[in-house]
Amino acid sequence: MRLFQLCISAFAAASLLSACGGGSDDDSNNQPPYQLNVKKVEGRYHNNRSASATEVKSAADFAAPQAAVISLPALDTEALIMKAAASGGALQVAQAQSVPQAQTAAQFAQLLAWRSDAQGNSSAAVRINATDAFGLRLGLVVDALPDAATVRVFREASSSQDAVGYEISGQAINSLIQTNADAGDTTQAGKTWWSADLGGDSVVLQITLPAGVSSDAVKVALPIVSNLFRDASEYAFEQADAEVLNTEPLLSLSTANSAAKAESIPSAGSCNLDVNCFTQGTDQKNAVARMLFISGGNGYFCTGTLLNDAINSNTPYFLTANHCISTQAEASSLQTDWFFHSASCNSSLLDSRSVKLTNGARLLFTNNLTQGNDMTLLVLNSAAPAGTYLAGWDANQNNDSQLVYGIHQPNGSLAKISGGFTAAYANCTATNCVPTNNGNGRFYQVGWTEGVTQGGSSGSALFTRNNNYVIGTLFGGASSCTAQSLPDYYGRFDQAFESGIKRFLAWSRVPF
Repeated sequence: MRLFQLCISAFAAASLLSACGGGSDDDSNNQPPYQLNVKKVEGRYHNNRSASATEVKSAADFAAPQAAVISLPALDTEALIMKAAASGGALQVAQAQSVPQAQTAAQFAQLLAWRSDAQGNSSAAVRINATDAFGLRLGLVVDALPDAATVRVFREASSSQDAVGYEISGQAINSLIQTNADAGDTTQAGKTWWSADLGGDSVVLQITLPAGVSSDAVKVALPIVSNLFRDASEYAFEQADAEVLNTEPLLSLSTANSAAKAESIPSAGSCNLDVNCFTQGTDQKNAVARMLFISGGNGYFCTGTLLNDAINSNTPYFLTANHCISTQAEASSLQTDWFFHSASCNSSLLDSRSVKLTNGARLLFTNNLTQGNDMTLLVLNSAAPAGTYLAGWDANQNNDSQLVYGIHQPNGSLAKISGGFTAAYANCTATNCVPTNNGNGRFYQVGWTEGVTQGGSSGSALFTRNNNYVIGTLFGGASSCTAQSLPDYYGRFDQAFESGIKRFLAWSRVPF
């Protein structure tokens, strides 16, 4: 089984501007930044001049070390799936699980048996086994970690899986923790670095120190892991057999093809439509990513979209919902899967370009239902992958009756597309939405004629049919394969733009 390419790059807040390709050497940078009179920006392909990506390393790169073993019991998967299905909001796919043996740095230190090599480098490792887990993310609480340390996380080979792993520097981990602290989060959540999900029920964590650095400088704990309790190859949030509404199609069929690779892919409801079967959204699908993030130790799927800015800076601005990510600690835990599409129309194989970013993001703007319309703007800590698209947007007030479409990752599945129309403005609470004729309504009510949305689609962008501008993000709704005529609701981008997003997307230069 070939896994996604995994991108790991050292993140430093001060260097993000150059990493994203923003800025220039002209004298205008000596002038204070200012608001541009721009409310509409065209989409374009990302000019990835400084992407830093390394492939997932093979088994030969990760020799199995001697490691202390931590064994965790099986979760009550059936109960967790039922609870997640009833909860609404972001789709929960992982559960926080306590690690009794490593609650404190002192306990964790007792598990580490340091060994030195011929060059004087010292290493220690722990292996975490979690019965029946479909993946593990390790929540490493960092009190102290040398910048020069190297942290390796890998899954060893088995009869059914290849060995796979990656490494990250202590400096990169410390930078993420500092970003959380700078945002005001000095809690345990803010001091936690989350490893990437590599799949499987066992993972090894190895810390290596260069010669001359004492192991006493390592003060970390592993009080919880995030245990993926849903089988990515089998589970489905909805398995209803339903006919797609027999209407004149809003979306044009395509015969697009691409290279493929085999992966374990979650399934979606049967009435969802493969984005590669349509010509609509051919570019825009390359702006969309599946999100996996941690909140309270639990893992969730959502969808997000890259946006262009008014100065074409290549900065990887990433739009999603507030009910997906609302804190910096959640943003720091973000991993994204790009080109998470089928290889061709209705294929179960994954596009060969698929790539995973695991270095998190910085929270730039967010508003909840009380403040506005459930929208969050992030900037990725890694450059966007080569070949991604930066979607265009329209921050003018759009009318409440036009053709629209959405591209999303329902149930964490391969990208799907839905076509329909805005039927009204609406106002929403946490429990219901009410249509309104008032142009100040904070949401669009959307009716579907093709496809639907479901858990995992949250945060995905709403595009205008005629010119492919982003005008909203998915809050929620009642559409399903058994109730395709029921509406969904999208937060209005124009209102969030005026509330603060304009300070990033329509600024005279990158503001950080």
